[in-house]
Amino acid sequence: KMTALSLLVMAVSIALITAESSVYFREQFEDGDTWRSRWVESKHKSDYGKFVLSAGKFYGDAKKDKGLQTSQDAHFYALSSRFADFSNKDQPLVGGGGGL
Repeated sequence: KMTALSLLVMAVSIALITAESSVYFREQFEDGDTWRSRWVESKHKSDYGKFVLSAGKFYGDAKKDKGLQTSQDAHFYALSSRFADFSNKDQPLVGGGGGL
């Protein structure tokens, strides 16, 4: 005899097995200044601000919580990085919920 709890556990298990997710871009900045080889700062304008690697003022772990930080006030910033090719053919690129 299946109880409601057994049915719930089975439904959750099936949902977890059939759920599919992919990470298309991940950056952790744990390797010091080598991020500069993966990221490109735009040279379109000469007065763009510079990015620095920092954990900021508030962090739990100074090494693990590092990220890119803008370093100058009142500047524009432009930065890009490559990521692996992917396709969203026949799928929305971003799902906002609400039935999408």
